[in-house]
Amino acid sequence: MPRNPNSTNPEKALTPDEALAKMEHFCAYRERCPQEVHRKMTELGIEGETAEQIYQVLEGDGYISEERFALAFAGGKFRVNRWGRVRIRVELQRRAIAPHYVRQALDAIDEHQYLQVLRELLEKKLQQNAPTHQGRTKAATALIRAGFEPELVFGLL
Repeated sequence: MPRNPNSTNPEKALTPDEALAKMEHFCAYRERCPQEVHRKMTELGIEGETAEQIYQVLEGDGYISEERFALAFAGGKFRVNRWGRVRIRVELQRRAIAPHYVRQALDAIDEHQYLQVLRELLEKKLQQNAPTHQGRTKAATALIRAGFEPELVFGLL
């Protein structure tokens, strides 16, 4: 019978060494938050003391770092997706990242670059909408939805 890759109970239980190797590969592929790591271990059937030991080894060997994850996530979402700080903060909180790491990640976003991106996005949104009060409101709403602070958005209008 073929193995279902989405199954929560693998047909053959992994040895601790196999589980550690799988988790090292999982964490090395890209930055992972602790929540993702715990979820993956549960999917692989790794639970209890074994899961905690594997987690400690991964953290000790530098495969997992909540601080590094927060910095990479915030930087990537700002640069690539052009999210504002509000949305980045909410998403990091949703991933159970410690508040001091969230603050540190948000502080790492360059203020000049942040305002430049906001201006570019605002200009683009204003061009897409009619040059009316309603058009400006739609542009502002879109940027606030993207996670930019309302006071910054309305300050630039």
